[in-house]
Amino acid sequence: MKSMTAYAELVRPLEQGQLRLSLRSVNSKSLDLNLRLPPAIFPLETAIRAALRQSAGRGKLDLSIEIQDEPGLEAHLNRPLLRSIAKTWQEDAEWLHLPPLTPEAFFRLPGAWLPPASDQAARMEGSILSALKDLLQAWNEGRAKEADRLRPAFESNLAELRRLLAVLQAEAETQAMELPELYRQRLAQVLKDAQLTGQLPAERVVAEAGALAERQDVREELVRLSAHLDDFGERLAKSSLEGKAVDIWCQEVLRELNTCGSKCKRLAMTRAVMEAKGTLDQIREQAVNLE
Repeated sequence: MKSMTAYAELVRPLEQGQLRLSLRSVNSKSLDLNLRLPPAIFPLETAIRAALRQSAGRGKLDLSIEIQDEPGLEAHLNRPLLRSIAKTWQEDAEWLHLPPLTPEAFFRLPGAWLPPASDQAARMEGSILSALKDLLQAWNEGRAKEADRLRPAFESNLAELRRLLAVLQAEAETQAMELPELYRQRLAQVLKDAQLTGQLPAERVVAEAGALAERQDVREELVRLSAHLDDFGERLAKSSLEGKAVDIWCQEVLRELNTCGSKCKRLAMTRAVMEAKGTLDQIREQAVNLE
C-alpha cells in the first residue's frame, strides 16, 4: 500500500562537483512524468523515464536533476571565433566607421560560447542512475509511510461500516417478520375497499403477502455487503489496498447500500444506510491518495 504523495531529495558527491536529485509526487489518475535535466544529460532521459515507470504506476511526478560545480559542464568562450571577429573588426572598422567591438556585441553572436563536452552523459551515466535508484528507494519508503498514516482512518471507517451492518442485519430480521402480516393487512384493506372481501381464498392472500414481503427482503444484499467488508479488511491487513481497486470496491458497496435503501421500510434502517454512505465517502476520499 503506497501513497501517490511523497517527496525525496538526495545529494551525491562526484569526482568534481556534486549531484542533486529531488522527486516530488502528487495524486493523478495516470502516470505523468515531468523531468528537469541539464542539457548535457539529455541522452539519459529514456533510461531515467524507464526507471521512474518501474517504481510508479500512477501519480504526477516531478523529477529534478542538477549537476553543481562540475567544470566539465561549464560553457567555454569561443576564443578562435573571438580572435577572428576582433581582427576583422579592427581591419574594417576605420573605413566602415564602426564603433569599437564590445563584449555585448560579441556575446550576441551564435557560437560565442562553446557547449560542454559531448561525452558528459556517457561519463556520468553510472553515477546518475545509481543516485536515481537510491532516490527512488527513499521516495518509495516515504510513500509507504504516508500510506500508513491513512491506515487508522481506514480501520476506523471499516469498524463503523461493520457496526452499521450489524444494525441493518438486526433491522432486516425484524422487517422480514413484520412485512408478511403488514402486506396481508394491506391486501385485505384493498379487497375491502374494492368490495371484494371473501372473493379470494385466505391462503391466496397470505401467499401474495409473502411474495411481496420477499421482494423487500434485504438480507441477501447484506450478505454481499458483509463479504465486501471482509475483503476490504483482508486487503488492509495485508497492506495491499490500491486506489483504483478501492474505488471499484466503493462502487460495489454503494450499489448494495442503494438497494437496501430502496427496500427498507424501517426508519432505523434508513438512517443506517445514510450513515454508511457517509462513511463510504470518507473511504473514497482517502483512497484517492493511494496508488
